[in-house]
Amino acid sequence: MTLLRAAARTMLASYFVVSGVKAIRDPAPLVPAAEPLADKFVPLVKQYAPEQVANLIPEDAATLVRVNGAAQVLGGLALATGKGRRLGALLLAASILPSTVAKHPFWTRTDPDEKALDRAHFLKNISLLGGVLLASADTEGKPSISYRAHKGGESLAKDARKARKSLTKGASHLGKDTSHLADEALAGGAAVVGAVVASSRAARKKAAKELKHAREAAAKQAAEARIAAAKAAKQAQREARKQIKVAKKKAKNVTKNIKLGEN
Repeated sequence: MTLLRAAARTMLASYFVVSGVKAIRDPAPLVPAAEPLADKFVPLVKQYAPEQVANLIPEDAATLVRVNGAAQVLGGLALATGKGRRLGALLLAASILPSTVAKHPFWTRTDPDEKALDRAHFLKNISLLGGVLLASADTEGKPSISYRAHKGGESLAKDARKARKSLTKGASHLGKDTSHLADEALAGGAAVVGAVVASSRAARKKAAKELKHAREAAAKQAAEARIAAAKAAKQAQREARKQIKVAKKKAKNVTKNIKLGEN
């Protein structure tokens, strides 16, 4: 903040600080002028404001005068010190409107002198309002938030256009590379399929040959098994006939011995 700005803001804020302190200490002189305004606007504000806010709005004119004075003191100090100066200037702009309308309604005066005096004070307050509005928009030579946002948006849009071009170019190259890779993949796949088919043919031939050999071996083994079974059957028959002969002989001897015993 330059020295000129600091001095100008302090001078502009001095009126509001003094007026606000006076209203806080002694609101009685301002109450008669504030009552018609409070009776007219307070119910309207409470009607449309959220319930939480409406419950905080006082209805007493003296309290409203003190609240407005406190707003002027806070806004004036913020403007003079530079701490929250723009917000403080807006607070001063909001506080000066009701006090101007309440204290200097020159359009209601019938006496020419009172009307002229109120008109002069009214115009003075309008001038102060213009001053605090200018102060609320003062960025001390720095770009405003809206300007920075606009320039930032343009910068982002420019970067986005560059990125889009880069992506388009990269996508074109990638498409070409992908096409080559696809062709190579198709050629490689055809080679693999051919190898599989060739190997499948060889495997089928080998399997058929092995199956033939297995069938021949099985037939040979079956023939040998039939021959061995026939031989075993003949041997068993011979053994059985021998055992039958021996049994018959033994039975004959027993019968003979029995007959001898009877005699």
